[in-house]
Amino acid sequence: MTKADVTIPTARPSRSAKLPGLLLKSERIRQNKGQKEVCHGICVPSYLSKIEHGSVCPDRKILSELFGQLGICYEEDAAKLSCCQKLIENYFYRLQYELDTKTVYGELKAEDEKLRYSEYAVDWLLVRAFEQEDVISFLEELEGHMEPKQHAYYQLLRSLSVEDVAEKVLLCKEACDVLHHSYAMNFLCDAYLLAGNYSAIHAMEQRIVAAAVGEGNTFQLADFFFLNGSAYACLNMEEMMMLYYERGIRLLQNTGWQNRLAMLYYNIGATYISLKKYDLALQYLKMAEDHGEASFDILQKKAIVLIRMGRKEEAAEFLEKLRETLFNRKEAESPSVDMLKYEEAVMECEDGFLENPEYLELLEKLIRAIRKERHFGHLYFYRDVIMEACKRQRKYKKALEFQNEISGNIIKNSF
Repeated sequence: MTKADVTIPTARPSRSAKLPGLLLKSERIRQNKGQKEVCHGICVPSYLSKIEHGSVCPDRKILSELFGQLGICYEEDAAKLSCCQKLIENYFYRLQYELDTKTVYGELKAEDEKLRYSEYAVDWLLVRAFEQEDVISFLEELEGHMEPKQHAYYQLLRSLSVEDVAEKVLLCKEACDVLHHSYAMNFLCDAYLLAGNYSAIHAMEQRIVAAAVGEGNTFQLADFFFLNGSAYACLNMEEMMMLYYERGIRLLQNTGWQNRLAMLYYNIGATYISLKKYDLALQYLKMAEDHGEASFDILQKKAIVLIRMGRKEEAAEFLEKLRETLFNRKEAESPSVDMLKYEEAVMECEDGFLENPEYLELLEKLIRAIRKERHFGHLYFYRDVIMEACKRQRKYKKALEFQNEISGNIIKNSF
């Protein structure tokens, strides 16, 4: 596949004629200037109002003078914008193929004044949003004036911030219907994973593999194998998990995507804890650390596996690192579920913890936090200790309710 084949949200002559007026209005309001002040000597306020609302297509000279009143040049010179167009095309090409975007972003940033007030304003805002600049509210103002592909990328961006999982899935579905490439499809699979809809991920296999192979997109193909393997890992289906994870590993080895390998190895290690294959769990968790860093999740899983192997003194070292990690975070960066996972691991070190009512109370808090902050796989990881604690403390009704929830999700989310 060549760069010309890549789906990108770049400008074309059919771009909405309403965009200049909307940009003019936004900047006028930002400068706290009234319509009369801006249009004085150029046109009447009622005509400026029509320009700002896109109900008229003004003469270029009038538009240029109105922007000039705000100290801005609305760039319309195609020759001057040609370089920017190529940079925007290159940015979205690199985004789709998980290549470095920082250099292109830097080059575009150097053209900020030119791009900000031009026909490429929406494209530039999309780039800035993907680079995590806080411009979503401005994009929201321009939503009604986006072309279909621009709007599709905007929906992918929105899906990253919405909390409602059903809305996240819907946004990604709508974007896929326009973009039709593996990058967007994997956004949708990631939303399905958060929703616990594993069968939907499995059903996407033929479509995504065909798209990724057709694009020559190694990363997105490996990413789908990762997502599909994770769907099986969430249900402790070892054989299917390893089938897809190993495909992803073979694609990613000897590439620059080592952080993705770390996530693959971590998920395998966590699943082997649930399967009580503790030596394999430690082996894969170490591989995850070797390919990334000692993240909170890796430290927590290492502590858990050592505790359950009876190696509590070794586990204490990782619990201390966990404690330091949590207390060194800013409050906003510390999800409540992580603190509860740490507290649960500490209590597992105590003799007779399963009979302790405080442990069951902690588990109930953890269940609520996982439901709110994480996907079903995190809840499934604690299935055995939750069931055992309920039984030991004769909380049979709670055990049955939890078992029904777990079973219901397994039936709903698998084939």
